[in-house]
Amino acid sequence: MLKKVLLLLGVACFFSCQTRKPDLLPPTGPYFQSLSIKFNFSDGKVRQNGRIHWRFDDQCSKFLFFTPLNQVGLELDVAAEDAVLVNFSKKAFWRGDFSQLLDRMWGIDLTLSELKSLLIQGEVPQAEFTGKGISVSLKSNSKTGAPESIRLQRGVVDLTLQIMKNEFRPGKIVLIDYADRYQAADLENVLNDD
Repeated sequence: MLKKVLLLLGVACFFSCQTRKPDLLPPTGPYFQSLSIKFNFSDGKVRQNGRIHWRFDDQCSKFLFFTPLNQVGLELDVAAEDAVLVNFSKKAFWRGDFSQLLDRMWGIDLTLSELKSLLIQGEVPQAEFTGKGISVSLKSNSKTGAPESIRLQRGVVDLTLQIMKNEFRPGKIVLIDYADRYQAADLENVLNDD
């Protein structure tokens, strides 16, 4: 009995004295940033809410839009400001400008770089936003200063983005060419649910 107790005590001491690797932010080597976002949208006629998972590195971004059943409904791949929106259920895709897509979906005309600086650094270029008729209210984390909730309003459009998780992961974003597998379609066809 004494041997068992000493053995358990020895194992407990071994695990308690073990050193842990430090968490490096951002990680060394190639990495990407990953955000989990909840959104609420209203324009007076339509109300939407849902969840988006956004992964990006220095060159590319990938947005995954989830259905209420927690399945990926749409994927948006962006390189610079060139966007490809894929609807998996229709096996169709649209290719065009990111700000045009954002304006059609939510009535907010922002480039990817403006959206990234707003959601990551909390930077609000007031002159540009005022020129586009967009007002922004921002809530930041009291400890880190990182944005937690962003509310964008433009006329009757009201869009709230709540950042649930913001983390760095090792690896890089790889965009897939859907032109060989899916059919090209106009934006309305790709966005509409049938």
